[in-house]
Amino acid sequence: MPRLTRTRRGFSIAELLITLGILGVIGVIVSRLMIGQQRFYQRTNEQMEMRRELRSAMSLIPADLRSISSSGGDLTDFDNSSIQFRAVIGASMICNKASSTQMDIPPINMARNTLTSWYTQPVAGDTLWVFNDSLSRGAEDDEWKGLRITSVAQSTTLCPLSPYLDAALDAGKPRFRITVNASMGDSVKAGSAIRFTRSTRYFLDDETSGSWYLHRSEYLDGNWTDAVAVSGPYAAPAGSAGGMRFAYYDSLGAAVTSVANSRRVSRIDLLLRAKGQNSSGSVGGASVQNTDSLAFRIALRNRQ
Repeated sequence: MPRLTRTRRGFSIAELLITLGILGVIGVIVSRLMIGQQRFYQRTNEQMEMRRELRSAMSLIPADLRSISSSGGDLTDFDNSSIQFRAVIGASMICNKASSTQMDIPPINMARNTLTSWYTQPVAGDTLWVFNDSLSRGAEDDEWKGLRITSVAQSTTLCPLSPYLDAALDAGKPRFRITVNASMGDSVKAGSAIRFTRSTRYFLDDETSGSWYLHRSEYLDGNWTDAVAVSGPYAAPAGSAGGMRFAYYDSLGAAVTSVANSRRVSRIDLLLRAKGQNSSGSVGGASVQNTDSLAFRIALRNRQ
């Protein structure tokens, strides 16, 4: 008997080409969607990072500036892209006046009260401000007298009979003896308030090629410390379009542009312009760089 054979039909070249064309179109669409999604997440992450850096600057700079006294000369130098001032680093009170140039202050970890507080211990070269009640009954001659600290020593035996310390609970805790460069005056007594300041400045600097960061530096032992990047990156300095711009105003809203009039400053406006490190854009379009900005006003509290 003759053998029956079954023919097996395959795909024609035309069908294969059409199929490959359809798969190619689908692949292009899927790849464009994936690249677009990737760029979207990249831009979103950059935006979140920039806003985090802006919030960091917003929490740092106002905290330093609100505590200064412009009328007391704390604002020492400024322009539209940098600022230099005496930042308050702590406060205390005198528990014993050892001499005209030496005062003792309570420990920072008292059992019943907190009379000494600082975020960093004062050192030689910092400025100490002591409240001088003077001799008259009125407040017309009261003043904060600025003195340069020449040394800071510790001892557990200072202020032995001070009413501000608990003889039992505060026993053995280190007190501080601070020596200053000039006489405090006869009217400064035990119980007088003191505060500590340190020269500080903020400015933009090129951390890496083309990446500008907000830097902070302090004046210690006669020299400025190495500047530390605290926030960024920002747009490069460029006048009114730069990454950081300060503006200074008096109590009537008039602009203060000269350091000679720094004691009139009662408000500082700050504009920050953040810049993304990476560029990204829509698929098939030109690259776009992420940017964001933040503006806020800082009212100086200690105007008198």
